Amino acid sequence: MAKTEYLQGDDAQWLLKEGYCEACLRPAREWVEENRFGHVEVHGDYDSRGNLTGFLCPQCAGAS
Repeated sequence: MAKTEYLQGDDAQWLLKEGYCEACLRPAREWVEENRFGHVEVHGDYDSRGNLTGFLCPQCAGAS
């Protein structure tokens, strides 16, 4: 189940530089949009226990 996560600071910058979609492996820089403060909103990917395991691009999040 995908929920929206809000990242800022170093976490947002890491996602833009090294992150990717857990489902299709597209680099995050192709689908993440920064706001004017450098923060991002992305869809989280969770395991069966509800732990955040990664992030999903909008296309893959819509399919889950």
